[in-house]
Amino acid sequence: MIKISAIQPISNAVSLGYPFIEAILSVLPIVDEFLINDGGSKDKTSFYLKKLKKTFPDKIKLFNKPFYPCVFWETMDECIEFLISQANGDWLVEVQGDEIWHERDISKVKQTIEKASEEGYNSIRTICHWVRFERIDPYEYRNVRIVRKLKNLKSYDCGDDFQIGLHGEAAKGFTVSNVPPELATDFAWFNLSGVVFPGNALKRAEKIATFFAKKEKERQQTWQDFKSRLFLKEKPEPDVVKQLPALVQGLAEFDKYKVRNELFDKQYLKKITGLSY
Repeated sequence: MIKISAIQPISNAVSLGYPFIEAILSVLPIVDEFLINDGGSKDKTSFYLKKLKKTFPDKIKLFNKPFYPCVFWETMDECIEFLISQANGDWLVEVQGDEIWHERDISKVKQTIEKASEEGYNSIRTICHWVRFERIDPYEYRNVRIVRKLKNLKSYDCGDDFQIGLHGEAAKGFTVSNVPPELATDFAWFNLSGVVFPGNALKRAEKIATFFAKKEKERQQTWQDFKSRLFLKEKPEPDVVKQLPALVQGLAEFDKYKVRNELFDKQYLKKITGLSY
């Protein structure tokens, strides 16, 4: 039986508007361990991570490798590779702080990982839906978030690009990552847009532009654009909200991200997702 490890580097998730608790919980039922690194939070992120560990002591593993200012996500890539080195699983699921898997898919994802392992694949490509509570972007971004734990596995671009050994060209016809052979699937995860919580949007853009990606022109431009905008909470569309994972539906009315106490209640989690925690 294969073992699956999940990994997540995070910092100041509460104040920056990353639904990190929901992201972790969305894959927790299928993994044997979840390794999380807090890079030096100054808000209540560490408090909630410790609370999560208390709720799931057998699965949650916490680390505190400090993040440092960098030009293009180098500190995040180093942290991801550190977590990979600490993981005990045969396969890895990278879960970024704003990425939530749908409860209807996650059990099938585990079965697919087992299938990929048996058939000799080294990575699994899935679909990302960029979403807000008012709309779902029709563009499907196909990426690799699930990889076999290989000895020479490297992370680039904040875990958006996994490569074996030296950085090379991505697999032909796809976006990023090159860990062949790869298995393409139609499983989808949901990325909550950086403006889904308007009250956190400017602070998040500033942190990325001034700390994590100081030479990424797109991030610099986003921060400048955000400084001249007034973000107002748009009215959620009920039909859109119902299509999203159950774990995030309760966030639809919030201007700023907040961690809800019910997320640390295993019976509540099972009730809304149908999954065993």
